[in-house]
Amino acid sequence: MHEDPDADTDTGTLRTLGGESEEIYEVIFREMADAVFLIDVERTGDDYTFVFRRNNASHRHQTGLSEDEMRGQTPRELLGDEQGAAVAANYRRCVEKGDTIEYEETLGLPGGTSHWQTKLTPITEGGRVTRIVGVARDITDRKEREREMKRLHRRFETVLGTMSAAVFLKDTDGRYLMMNRACRELFDVEEQDIVELTDDDLLPPAVVEKARADDRHVIENGETIEIEETVPAATGNTVRLTRKSPVYDDDGEVVALCGVSTDITGQKRRERELQRLKERFELAVEGANLGLWDWDMTSDEVEFNEQWARMLGYSPDEIDSRIEAWERRVHPDDLDRVEDALDDHMAGETDLYETEHRMETADGRWKWIRDIGKIVERDEDGEPLRAVGIHLDVGERKEYERALERQRDNLEVLNQVVRHDVRNALQLVLAHADILEEYVGDDGEAHLRRILEAGREAVDIIRTAGDVTKVLLRSEAERTAIDVRPILEEQVDDARTSHERAIVSIEETIPNVEVLADDMLESVFRNLLNNAIVHNDKELPTITVSATAADEAVRICVTDNGPGIPDDQKERIFDEGEKGLDSQGTGLGLYLVRTLVDRYGGRVWVEDNEPEGSVFIVELPTCE
Repeated sequence: MHEDPDADTDTGTLRTLGGESEEIYEVIFREMADAVFLIDVERTGDDYTFVFRRNNASHRHQTGLSEDEMRGQTPRELLGDEQGAAVAANYRRCVEKGDTIEYEETLGLPGGTSHWQTKLTPITEGGRVTRIVGVARDITDRKEREREMKRLHRRFETVLGTMSAAVFLKDTDGRYLMMNRACRELFDVEEQDIVELTDDDLLPPAVVEKARADDRHVIENGETIEIEETVPAATGNTVRLTRKSPVYDDDGEVVALCGVSTDITGQKRRERELQRLKERFELAVEGANLGLWDWDMTSDEVEFNEQWARMLGYSPDEIDSRIEAWERRVHPDDLDRVEDALDDHMAGETDLYETEHRMETADGRWKWIRDIGKIVERDEDGEPLRAVGIHLDVGERKEYERALERQRDNLEVLNQVVRHDVRNALQLVLAHADILEEYVGDDGEAHLRRILEAGREAVDIIRTAGDVTKVLLRSEAERTAIDVRPILEEQVDDARTSHERAIVSIEETIPNVEVLADDMLESVFRNLLNNAIVHNDKELPTITVSATAADEAVRICVTDNGPGIPDDQKERIFDEGEKGLDSQGTGLGLYLVRTLVDRYGGRVWVEDNEPEGSVFIVELPTCE
């Protein structure tokens, strides 16, 4: 393009529109916010040559191209071969169409790469297009927003695709517009085009009716609702928690409905199971008359159930929930013991807080309570926050225990009387029988010997029965370290005195070892020796006592030459009342032996002796 002639031509062309029109169009050209440019079109054979003539201020500002830089330049000269060829192709399309065209293009310009929405309008003179008016709008920001929206849309689709909740979108006529993968799987339409589907295509009529009513409520009222519903699915009925929300357009009109449905089948099943467990627990608590307490240890407030209050003669409303009120109800003589047990548990020294103590009832009486609790919550520093427990009325049991204690005391007195008086009477019989030996002839000697043996056996039976009674009636005594050898030697001497016809010996190698036992240890050895003699069928019973110590234990053996014990009776003979091979005795001796040996943490058993007889073996742990 050339300066003056072309400018005159432009001016002359505009002047044909009239002076006033020239000024109006010039103002419009100059002041338009859109980028405006003019292009001369020249026909060269079968092709066209496009030359830039003018651009307005907005075009210069947005592109960075001054009017001087553009004037007289072809698209290739101004924009380069590749970019210029693309621009020229659009100009050619406008000329060949002879009408306005619109398109979007991306151009690399001095001001940077930008996106444009361009509109080309041809100007025809004498039946041919001589110029093109271009109007371009920079849409770079809009294109960036569109790209961002596409990125967000892809991310949103990814989120929807990975969500376990079923998400769907419906129009206001109930037609599905979108479903995520979880929703497609729910309705078993993974491969199906869901657009235009309705609930009629997916659900039973009864469910459809309810779903439509819910949809109408959301659309008509613009409210978000949350409902529980049972939805038939490919894998069976599922319980869903569905949230339905309205979707608005730019004018605030509801144009669609969005739903998010979560499967809560497992949750509802757990809730039902929890409810059943709660009902069973409450039934068990009520049936067992258990008082429950729940102590907030940060505020010292305690919650009690109805049974707890009723146990003390109160109604729940009459119970003061402060821990101090509970402490005031505990019997003063029991309070220190209760507090010690609680302190030990709070310090982590015991698994449970457990005591038996008295509590004052509404009518001023004292009731025995078994109190069991546990700290169930601690803070990060290990400080207790909450404890729960139970109260159990043990008044009847305590009364029964007191009755048993009285009965035990009475039996103990009776036992002492019987042992003392009957044994003294027998001892008197034996003493007179011994005197009679000088006056009885040969014919009566055998009878007198039987009287003496029966009397001595009766004394042993009374002693054994007394020992059994003592073991059964009294609590386990505190054990102390006792040397085994002196006890064995003393019992061997007693057996020799009581049973003159037997040979009872003790080996000299008996070790001096101590075991943890009580004053009943002598009964173990006495009864083993008596058993070996009484149940011996030989004319001359021979009994040997031996002992060895090894592996933190001492093993005492009582060996006899009697008839032996069949294998099928070796275990039974230690049972209460088992008399062994014959009917002599009470069957209490060996039962007492096992009871005491078990108490001392040992064991007792019987083996065969060679060539005949038995070996009773007692093994006791030695003191460290």
